[in-house]
Amino acid sequence: MVNGQRLIIGGHFFNLLQRIDLVDEMGYIHRSHATRSAVRDNTPMPLRIIVAIAFTFAVALAQTEETDSQQDTLRFHLRPVTVTASRLESADINLPAAVTALGESEIAIGQRQLVLNESLAAVPGLYALNAENFAQDLRVAIRGFGSRAAFGIRGIKILVDGVPESTPDGQAHVDNIDIGFISQAEVLRGPASALYGNASGGVIALSSPSPPPGWMADVRITGGDFGFRQQRLSAGQTVGPVSYLVTTSQNESDGFRKHSEMKSSVINGKVKWEVSPRFNLTFLASRADSPLANDPGALKREAITDRTAARERNVLFNAGEELRQTRAGAVAEFALSSHQTLTARGYTSERKFQNRLPFVSGGQVQFERDFSGSGLLYTASGQLLGRPFRLSTGVDLENQSDDRSRFDNLDGIRGDETFHQLEQFQSIGAFVEEEVKVTESVTVTFGGRLDAIDISVQDKFMDDGDDSGESRFTAFSPLVGVVYTFKDGLNGYANIASSFETPTLNELSNNPESAGGFNGELNPQRAVNYEIGAKGIVNGRLRFDLALFKIDLADELVPYELEASPGRTFYRNAGSSERQGVEAAATVLLGKGLTASFSATFSDFRYGDFETADASLDGKVLPGIPARFGYGELAYVAPSGLYAKVQARHSGDFYADDANEVEEPAYSVVDLRMGFRKQLGGWTVEPFAGVNNLLGAEYSANVRLNAWGGRHFEPAPGRHIYGGVRMRVGK
Repeated sequence: MVNGQRLIIGGHFFNLLQRIDLVDEMGYIHRSHATRSAVRDNTPMPLRIIVAIAFTFAVALAQTEETDSQQDTLRFHLRPVTVTASRLESADINLPAAVTALGESEIAIGQRQLVLNESLAAVPGLYALNAENFAQDLRVAIRGFGSRAAFGIRGIKILVDGVPESTPDGQAHVDNIDIGFISQAEVLRGPASALYGNASGGVIALSSPSPPPGWMADVRITGGDFGFRQQRLSAGQTVGPVSYLVTTSQNESDGFRKHSEMKSSVINGKVKWEVSPRFNLTFLASRADSPLANDPGALKREAITDRTAARERNVLFNAGEELRQTRAGAVAEFALSSHQTLTARGYTSERKFQNRLPFVSGGQVQFERDFSGSGLLYTASGQLLGRPFRLSTGVDLENQSDDRSRFDNLDGIRGDETFHQLEQFQSIGAFVEEEVKVTESVTVTFGGRLDAIDISVQDKFMDDGDDSGESRFTAFSPLVGVVYTFKDGLNGYANIASSFETPTLNELSNNPESAGGFNGELNPQRAVNYEIGAKGIVNGRLRFDLALFKIDLADELVPYELEASPGRTFYRNAGSSERQGVEAAATVLLGKGLTASFSATFSDFRYGDFETADASLDGKVLPGIPARFGYGELAYVAPSGLYAKVQARHSGDFYADDANEVEEPAYSVVDLRMGFRKQLGGWTVEPFAGVNNLLGAEYSANVRLNAWGGRHFEPAPGRHIYGGVRMRVGK
């Protein structure tokens, strides 16, 4: 009956697609009238390309049942996960902080693997926007940190295999990270400057898989609506003490909206060398090339009659960006003894970037960015006054140099140079963190970090005078946390942690008062986080996480636009603001292979003291973050390797401006993923397919905050599908 059951499942899925108007009786894609008008003429394709590969072919493969162990990597496991984002390697449920760990089942199974928020949507307290505009990059906020970013990820520390992806000034881009190269993600929610220094309102630590014990080759091909095409190839091998893993991918999309095409290629690799039983070396390298990422721009709400339309000025000025980034790093691990380790790391990155903004004066930006860093981390464990302790201490040194120029944008053609300056950001930070087991039930963690930062600008465009200058910032960031263990697997915790953020070089160089130099009115943003929570695993069937927090901020950095430069973001400080909220998450094993997960966030983020030249904004709600949002998932994995997921995301309404006059309505989105993993000799074959926005919800993929002229909204695509196949050989 195994094959018969598989045919029944496939038939039910085909009937479902017919009921929601995805396919007709001949197997071709259809859409509702509203969605059909939003799709390019070249997107229709036979269902057999998208769905039959993933299901009919899967049925043909399913000749025998596989054992549970063969499909183990597909399943959820309700057990503690070892995480390293806290600088002290620990089980996630034993940390005095809110942390979420995601594995292969959340990152890889049935996903497009095009943008990081496909996986991060399940994390409470984390809200992502802008997954569709590759000229602006994904914008991620954790408890509000990062919501003000004009582009990219701001105020959150991004790490890849322990090496910072964030620049020293606090900006991060994930366009050079291949999601297919990531096997685990750890999200530390809340301020963590005591661990990582500047701009650590949260931490996202990404880890790549270990090289295979023998050899392997892995190919994955995906396609879908809006001209989406992705090819990925991975290879790895272990020969004696040396092992390697390399992944290369190519991505292309015509985009849902006009003037939103993108092309990119990324290669990531690492080599591990076990020099001796006590000494390991890891070498990391990546290269990203994005020659095309067009920006369709934001629209006024009343102007959205055609959701695929681009803003006319963005088309006229050919708004978009091009970039290339190369990154290399090395990590050396020394086991000094059975209870002492020393880790040294170093990295260097080069990023070449140019973009075109939808206005003339200074509307084309070009910079060459070099940033590098090094660090030492010493860890030890032992007895302190008869009680067990663990210690981590170290130092980080980082340097960033931006050679930035601006030119007039003459309908997409580069005009005269209007701006040129060399910007420098240097930092040194020393930290210590200690964990002491005071009693069998109580563990206390305390520590702090001291940072010294030098920022300077050398004006190289003298037509309007010399605007060179420099500034120095220092900050001490303490933390203290306590964990109380009620019983094995059930913990309560509390912590007080702090963070600070200097303005980034880009934010400083966007000076509303003059053509060059820095905006001298900007001050660092500082925050203190108070948190209590509980987490644990109950009877091996329920895993839960509950956190209540309150954050007091001073000099919050707030974005805005000016009429003379629409599309360019400037910044100012709000006097004070306050954030408070509740985050909850749970995963339940409902039956063999059947799992339900959910997360929910309830918050209230408000300005306290905020005066602008035009208005008093005291008590106004912070824009860009809904007060309520959540995620739910129902997943099933059969012993045969057949899997299916239904995922739902809900976003409450939120404001697009500081004055709370423009609102993005609430919406809900439902996604469906299905696939099948089958062993055929030495090969693993996995066809898969998915439907995003199954119910055709209309909402904004991005909302630009405080945009001039009411152009806040970037429409998201309606219902769209994708499918592909993955094949792996080796071990």
